[in-house]
Parts: sequence; C-alpha cells; structure tokens
Amino acid sequence: MSPDLLIVGAGLAGLALAGDAVRAGMDVQVLDKSRGVSGRASTRRVALDDGREARLDHGARFFTARQERTRALAEEGVQGGWLRVWTRSVSEWRDGTVTTPPPEHPRYVPPAGMSALGRHLARGLSVTTGAEVTSLERRAGGWRVHTRDGASWEAPRLVLNLPGPQVAPLLDDLVGDVPGLAEAAREVGRVRYDPYWATGAVLERDVEAGWLALRLFGHPVLEWIAREHTKREPGHPPALMLHATPDWTRAHLERRPEEVRPELLEAARDVLGDFTPLHAFAHRWRHATPTERAPGPAHWDPALRIGWCGDGHTPDPHGPRVEAALLSGWALARRVLGQGEDERERASLPPRTPEQEPNL
Repeated sequence: MSPDLLIVGAGLAGLALAGDAVRAGMDVQVLDKSRGVSGRASTRRVALDDGREARLDHGARFFTARQERTRALAEEGVQGGWLRVWTRSVSEWRDGTVTTPPPEHPRYVPPAGMSALGRHLARGLSVTTGAEVTSLERRAGGWRVHTRDGASWEAPRLVLNLPGPQVAPLLDDLVGDVPGLAEAAREVGRVRYDPYWATGAVLERDVEAGWLALRLFGHPVLEWIAREHTKREPGHPPALMLHATPDWTRAHLERRPEEVRPELLEAARDVLGDFTPLHAFAHRWRHATPTERAPGPAHWDPALRIGWCGDGHTPDPHGPRVEAALLSGWALARRVLGQGEDERERASLPPRTPEQEPNL
C-alpha cells in the first residue's frame, strides 16, 4: 500500500516534517541516498588502532535554539541526556590574535555527535536509505519517484527535502506538463549555496589552546577550527575539525580528498603550531551554507500536493543553520496537514545578513 506522504531526503527538515505528519496520523515514507539520516548534520566515526573511537562533526558545527519549538527540543534533549550546551561564545582569530566575545546564546551539541539529532527525530519513522531519486512522474493519483537502482515509490503527496540546486533539475522535466509548477521551479532554482572542504584529524595529543572553537577572519584558507573532543564525553581522543573558506573551496572544488587534506592540516599548523595526526580525512560539501534563499518558510502547492523545505528557505530572520531547517520542516508540516500558516510565517522575513552566523 502506498504511503500518504513521500519525503525525498532524510535531512533535518524532512525528518521534522515526517515526525509531525506521523503524529497526525499520516503514513509517511522517507527516502535518502545516503547510508544514514541527518543530512549535513553529519558525524564521522573514526576507529583507532588502540580500540578507541573518535567522533567528528564534519558537517553542521552546533545547534542553536532561538524559537519556542527549537528551545523546547533543546530542553528535552538536555534533560534526556542526548544534548548539552557546548559553549555560549565562539572565539575569533584575526591576524594571529585570538579574542573571545562575551557569552551570549547557547550552542548545543549531542555528545554522540551532531548526527544524533537526526537519529532522535527519525525515531519511529519509516526511512529507506541508499535510495537516490533520479526522476519524478506526475500521475492521476499523485506522484511517482524513480531511484537509480530501478525502484519506484508512489504517494498522493510528495516533499523534496533537498538543496535547491538538486530540486530544480528534478522539476525541469515536469514544468511543461504540470501547470502551475514553472514559477515555483524558477524560485527554488535561484537558491545558491557556498561549498566547503572539511578536514578532521584525530591527534596524538591536544593542541595548546584555551578556546573550544575558532571562527577565523581574514585567513586565506580556513574559516573554522574546533577542538572536537570538547563536544564529547571525557576521555574522547583529542581531535580537530577544520573548515575551509568558500573561496578556497571553490578554487579547489574538484580536487581529491587526499590532495586537499594535507593542505588544510598545514594551514591549521600556521594557526595552531605543530601537531601530530593519528588519523585524518577530508570531505567536500558542495551545498553547505545557503547564500541566496527562497522566501518564506517552505513551499507547498495544495493543488498539486508537492512541496519542498530546508535551510534554503527563510523560516525566520536568523540566517541559514540547523534551526532554520527544523523550522522549515515544521512549517511545511502544518501546510501539508492543512493547518495553514501561523502569524510569523505570514510575515515578510528578511534574508540572511552577513553578521548572522550559520551552524554549518
């Protein structure tokens, strides 16, 4: 039997939407091309030769909670022990000088890694991984999606929880045959993202530092360094997570991870001094931080019963981040369920401004 709602993409927005839809009584199926859930809220596990395991967040860096529902989720997580406040202030590097701003809003992290947030949201959901959707088909009863392995899935309602540059190509083949889809397809096609290379390193010993993370300004290669073990439980191996700047990443976007990794480690030595990695890896995110976003919290066409959500939308004025993805998914759930928009969603919300920090 076909589900009531099919969601392509098991990132945080899609999982947030799925959870609300299931609680409202819908039969929901989530598909994702990856091996697990959480999207860019991703954690790499590294097994060391001595039997220890390291966990490094190579996607989303942390989780903020400025809105009522995300604050409730954060409080639930802290009380449940799967989430904690990591820091209230991120230190800054400028021309070799490190300063630490006064404490402000909390940045939350799961001690088990950022992917634990997605696993929490996915509890009780039907999720099929390893299913990469390659095309969509409009049918009399709703929608059919086709996957790379030749499988197909059908449902009367369809949501795409994908970056805008991945949504637009799926819609292109439908625009001429599905009235009313063209303008929405053009709008999501205008969404743009900054890419970045990430490199994680498990260290022989910790670097000498009094900070938990550095946001770098004016560095030619790096924009972020975190002492990842400070997010974890005591006894976790010392580890660093490095994020390259978007400009450096674009200039090196098509290089192989084994080529990029030593260059990012050397850039970190310029900032931190020498250190010895026991294990290191590099990962490329083509669609990391949205720089041009679609207006409104999400898109839903009640006549066609198709929509999309994610941090490429503008659910509140605080910029693209983990919280934006969650708010987008919850907002779309209200529309899919026919509950309409709340007052905040009807307001005209400004796009991201440079001073607003992303979580990714």
